[in-house]
Amino acid sequence: MVWNAALRRGLMCVLALWLGFTSAPCKARIYTNHWAVRINGGPVFADRIADKYGYKNMGQIGDLKDHYHFFHSRTIKRSTLSSRGGHSFLSMESKVEWIQQQVVKRRIKRDYKAAPPPLTSPSQTSPAQSIFFNDAKWSSMWYIHCNDDIHNCQSDMNIVGAWKRGYTGKDVVITILDDGIERNHPDLIQNYDNQASYDVNGNDMDPMPRYDASNENKHGTRCAGEVAASANNSHCTVGIAYNARIGGVRMLDGDVTDMVEAKSLSLQPQHIDIYSASWGPDDDGKTVDGPASLARQAFENGIRMGRKGRGSIFVWASGNGGRSRDHCSCDGYTNSIYTISISSTAESGRKPWYLEECSSTLTTTYSSGENYDRKIITTDLRQRCTDSHTGTSASAPMAAGIIALALEANPLLSWRDVQHIIVKTSRAGHLNAPDWKTNAAGYNVSHLYGFGLMDAEAMVKEAERWKQVPAQHICVESADRQIRTIRPEHVVRSVYKATGCIDNSNHHVIYLEHVIVRITITHPRRGDLSINLTSPSGTKSQLLGNRLFDHSMEGFKNWEFMTTHCWGEKAAGDWILEIHDSPSQLRSQKVPGKLKEWSLVLYGTSVHPYSSLRSDKPRSAEPPADEEFTEEYNVDDLTDFECNENGCEGPGPHQCNNCLHYFLKFKNNTRTCVSECPSGFFRDDRKRCKKCSSLCETCVGSRSDQCSTCRPGFHLNEGSNNCVASCVDSFYLDHGKRCNENCKKCTTSNICTECKPGMSLQGNKCQMTCDPGTYYNGHRRTCELCHRACATCAGKACNKCAEGYFLEEWRCVSTCSVGYYMYEQTSDKGDINKCDHSCYACTGPGETNCSTCVNGYNLEAGVCVVSTICKDGEYLSRHGKCHLCYATCYKCVGPEKEDCISCPSSRYFEDGQCVIRCQGGRYAMERQCHLCHHTCQECDDGGPDNCTSCDKDKFQTDRYHYRGECRDVCPEGFFHSWRKRCEVCSVNCTVCTDFDRCLHCSPSHYLRDGLCVPLECGEGETPHQVHSTCSLLSPPDPHFSSPFQCVTCAKEYYQFGPDCHTSCPDRTYSVIDTMTCAKCEDSHCANCDQSQCYWCEEGFYVSDGECVEQCKEGFFVDEESQECEPCHRMCRTCGGPNYDDCDSCEDDFTLKDGECVDNHSASCPDKHFLNSKGECEQCHSSCKTCAGSGREQLHGIYSVKPPSPLPSCPMCRGYPKGGECQPCAPECASCLGNATHCLSCETQYLLLEHSCRGHCPEGHYPNERVCLRCPPDCIECSQDGLCKGKAAARGVEVEGVRVKGGGGDCEEYYFLHKDQCVDDCPEGFFPSEEQKECVRCHTDCASCDGPDSDDCDMCRHPAAVRYNGECLSQCPSDTYHNVATFECQDCDRSCHTCSGPEPSSCLSCGPNMRKDSSGHCVFYSQCSLRSYKDEEGDCQTCHPLCHRCSGPTKEHCLSCNPQTFLLNNTCVNECPVGFYGDGDERVCERCHFSCVSCVGRHSVQCAACKPSLFKQGRSCVETCGDR
Repeated sequence: MVWNAALRRGLMCVLALWLGFTSAPCKARIYTNHWAVRINGGPVFADRIADKYGYKNMGQIGDLKDHYHFFHSRTIKRSTLSSRGGHSFLSMESKVEWIQQQVVKRRIKRDYKAAPPPLTSPSQTSPAQSIFFNDAKWSSMWYIHCNDDIHNCQSDMNIVGAWKRGYTGKDVVITILDDGIERNHPDLIQNYDNQASYDVNGNDMDPMPRYDASNENKHGTRCAGEVAASANNSHCTVGIAYNARIGGVRMLDGDVTDMVEAKSLSLQPQHIDIYSASWGPDDDGKTVDGPASLARQAFENGIRMGRKGRGSIFVWASGNGGRSRDHCSCDGYTNSIYTISISSTAESGRKPWYLEECSSTLTTTYSSGENYDRKIITTDLRQRCTDSHTGTSASAPMAAGIIALALEANPLLSWRDVQHIIVKTSRAGHLNAPDWKTNAAGYNVSHLYGFGLMDAEAMVKEAERWKQVPAQHICVESADRQIRTIRPEHVVRSVYKATGCIDNSNHHVIYLEHVIVRITITHPRRGDLSINLTSPSGTKSQLLGNRLFDHSMEGFKNWEFMTTHCWGEKAAGDWILEIHDSPSQLRSQKVPGKLKEWSLVLYGTSVHPYSSLRSDKPRSAEPPADEEFTEEYNVDDLTDFECNENGCEGPGPHQCNNCLHYFLKFKNNTRTCVSECPSGFFRDDRKRCKKCSSLCETCVGSRSDQCSTCRPGFHLNEGSNNCVASCVDSFYLDHGKRCNENCKKCTTSNICTECKPGMSLQGNKCQMTCDPGTYYNGHRRTCELCHRACATCAGKACNKCAEGYFLEEWRCVSTCSVGYYMYEQTSDKGDINKCDHSCYACTGPGETNCSTCVNGYNLEAGVCVVSTICKDGEYLSRHGKCHLCYATCYKCVGPEKEDCISCPSSRYFEDGQCVIRCQGGRYAMERQCHLCHHTCQECDDGGPDNCTSCDKDKFQTDRYHYRGECRDVCPEGFFHSWRKRCEVCSVNCTVCTDFDRCLHCSPSHYLRDGLCVPLECGEGETPHQVHSTCSLLSPPDPHFSSPFQCVTCAKEYYQFGPDCHTSCPDRTYSVIDTMTCAKCEDSHCANCDQSQCYWCEEGFYVSDGECVEQCKEGFFVDEESQECEPCHRMCRTCGGPNYDDCDSCEDDFTLKDGECVDNHSASCPDKHFLNSKGECEQCHSSCKTCAGSGREQLHGIYSVKPPSPLPSCPMCRGYPKGGECQPCAPECASCLGNATHCLSCETQYLLLEHSCRGHCPEGHYPNERVCLRCPPDCIECSQDGLCKGKAAARGVEVEGVRVKGGGGDCEEYYFLHKDQCVDDCPEGFFPSEEQKECVRCHTDCASCDGPDSDDCDMCRHPAAVRYNGECLSQCPSDTYHNVATFECQDCDRSCHTCSGPEPSSCLSCGPNMRKDSSGHCVFYSQCSLRSYKDEEGDCQTCHPLCHRCSGPTKEHCLSCNPQTFLLNNTCVNECPVGFYGDGDERVCERCHFSCVSCVGRHSVQCAACKPSLFKQGRSCVETCGDR
């Protein structure tokens, strides 16, 4: 019977193919002649059973114990029919526990076929780097050393930083599961590991790929080179872990079965550390597939037992199905907790077009995005290299290489340790995603990029000190089996209260790692579903997104969706599952989907995973609560470094009397002294750290438009200096920088994508529109002729060629240059493309059309292959022969001593030579000679502080050696010696020209014969610090008991009355010139200086340097600083700085919800009116609208002659007639038009068709005091509308489906219709889950999903249109008709009417709005630009100085005429000192606080500096640098 079923399936598929049913291809299984068998008893019994039934035992399946690979040569190799008959006897053997015929699984390599290459390619550069390798492509490996500004390089993965710490992957073993690797490749042979390799497809030890003309099997070799290509071998590229061991498994070049995957995943788990896989199920947007039973067991065994119990590391590419709207949660490999799922980003941080998004992605590395983006350089087939590797295929091996560096730093890391380190160290950086969020544990995470870009240096540093995380706990919460219907355009929401298995200590999870949702759903079209999960902490994960091409009706059966977004959060609490059905097209199935069952599996720990790493106590700026400091401290001995000369009251920075640099206040009115203000604060001109605006990371002021850098997820807008989530027109995403002045939109400052009016896009620039054959010359500001060979051009670069010329990159030529070929198109003309990089010259595209090759390669059938590989110590001559290198070279490219490319271990590489020691001006590092810093003559390492001798630098400035540096000026106490050293002066000498030629002495010494001798003073005298004389010593003790009072105080003491102080007491300030203390001018001031008060006594606040009891109007009290700060400009009084903190408003503004709004735009909601104070007040309870609070101010109530139509009578129970309210009938509670036309009934009555009755008639049922009609054909129904009078009491069997007697119910999934149970309701009916019946649709509907008029799926009338499920004659005014879906869809909210969903599709605008030139609706003033609205509502002309204004005088300007600037609402000809003129906005902006005058707002745009600051370059600094 089973065989017959399989035969029928096969015949149906053949028939379908014969009939040409291409729209619904047959997905028949392909069975092979291989079996997986589990046999108890060992290999002897396995061999015996295989021989008995004609099988060949191919051996154990990988590392899976008791699992064997059986092969049957007489069975068809590939068949749509599974084998039965004799093969079934195998399962009858007592030793055979399980058997499975292997099925072919479709597995796709995750690179992609790029579009044809563009006519131009980005130029290669040669950036300078601190580490240099002689490999040919090293300088182009942008993703390893990010220092190429030309390509707008944003960030690398700090791989060089990990290398500098000594980690290169040594002793770590990685294997690539793919189509094989070319083990004899010059870049791989040195690190190749035979033990980590196998050919599963060919069942032998050699993983060499199968060669063909298309080089189809290049994928594994490319991935291997990224990981472990040898460094400094002069061949091609450098691997990330270039000293790691690399192996390969050939398993994709043949039928991939569950057994093939299991063999590959379990190869040598005690030898291999990392398995890297860049393949998976089809990324077609409709496949749901994952590992089968053997592969799952291989994963679990590897995690449990691999690497001596620490767990194998499985790295997986997340998928390339972005263009097919695929979602990687439908890939069971990347969706597994055992794999590290790797996403990709382009060099710019933008999302690649192929990228899939899902909540299981853990981290990201680089690949490429668009065709013009730089791609990944790696090894290629036939011993060559490529610079076009891409897709997530390129990202996963990078991650494997970085993990290898971490494993070298700490080989004891477990598989979970590695994932924890990745989560902790990955960073969002410049990666551009719309959904970055911070979870409750503080991690930034995105569905596109996981936790961000990998950071190799951070990972190895974390690995060095890592303590293993606690044991993993697994909590399986009980399943929710309540069936819920999933209706179109509805959301099913299910809440599960998880405990984290608190009652079982072995499974208790408090801190989460992975979270899995197991789910079973039936649905007529799986691709219409999206699923979200929200954690108890509020973090939302999208488990599934809509998939446009997934038409499957299979739904999900126990499918596991996984999220990492809750990592570190608490497990217990309410988890919310949301399922949304969004139909993308009309569905043939009328039965809605169902959520059958779902459950949570929580993975994590019962204790904090990092508690063992917290050895440092938290640092606090506040003083210990249990200590009191009452005595004064000696300034020289115990004063904190952050205290100034006024001393302190204790040893900490919080006990300074005054700060040396800046002071930072806390909410409890304590403060501490700091050397720099922390992040989120700025320093003002009073040496205080004050809070930035909430979106600023750093700033120069408290306003939102004074940001310098932004918090994560926001970008700095260069024009306004505020932080925005996304850039507006004329700005691009690089800290919000401004586009070129002619660009409307751009990607960088010099790459425009859209131009302003009057300009056209020429290349990447917006230039004045010129006639064909001319281009715009920006220097001369004129249109000039193109080159005669160009038909159109952009400067020297041709866009299109003249007749008889062809486009070769950017120039037009008559014939092809060497290295190019003619690319014929369909038109008469052709274009010229570049040959493949392997060809010197060629006849066509690709690597198979070469005509000549570069040196070292031979031409074979159009392909350039390596001619000869010479041994170390030899080079390849131009005749293709190997000759000996010069004797000192280890490797070379020619016979001379300058032709070396690497050296033996006893010599150093220097400018092509191998030398015994480095020459002067160079130092040795990693067997290479590097240039010293330009200030050094000789050195022992790089940098300016490793000099060993000095002379003139490259600018011919004399330099002198001092403590490893070559300085142009020696420090105090040293002199310039003839030996180019800073030599020490004699004892107690501070300035000298030689050892015995002192010019100035230290305190208490004086000059005698060029030397410093001590100053000897008599009793009661002290040495003078400046004049080297003795002065009378006075007692410093303020409590000195003597009939005499202090006349003068000792040095370093301040005199206040008769007393001497180390620092001036409260309410006084120090006068340095006279060393006295003076009283603060303000009697309420507790801390002041000569000019202003900084801190007031309790009950007073600082306002403009004075103490006040109450802030003046327009200011509020800042609770932290106890100072008066300005309100928002629209507030008259306020309680805070924001626009919605107002307590009262300026004239012409009205207070609404704390916000001041313009009176002319203010309006009140229903049942409210605007009172004389400008506030919204509630109407009388009987009014809907009113002009005051009393009954007499009702709108719409008339007592004499009402207008037509008559309004209702809210003041009495009746209806209006003749200007008066007439009573309703006694049974009516309200009525309309006449006394018996009831709208509602008195308590004892029920409403039926505008009449009130004592009970409902037959065919109706009461519901909320209204008689409702029963469903069609019902004689009697319940209060819920359920029918009682049909087949309800009859237990009848209809068409084999039993109707349950007594209740009128059908079996599950069937519905009652005309006394029959049917599985699908007919047209015009819908299946009611509550009634278990087919209920008739509303009369407007042809088909529906509910009984009401707004439940229609299709309309009955062909001319009707559908809006929110309702059939209408035409679309409402704020919607448009979508002809594709026959639906009315909402306009953009700015439109009144529209033709589409975009803001630019407006046809007309709402009140107070108008359409601009781009079709957008924007607000406009009723007055013209140069006028304002006065108190009477009339438009008046602005003052002549103003361009726009808010009032009549010159102080009411809002913007200014050309050549003038806006300053405090006044237009001035030039900005005053301390301000600069913003040419674009015509506004005077304040300079940076360090500038007296400036040309821009930043610290590097000062023209003159404030006192006590010094000009260095373009900045004002507190202390000058060394140079």
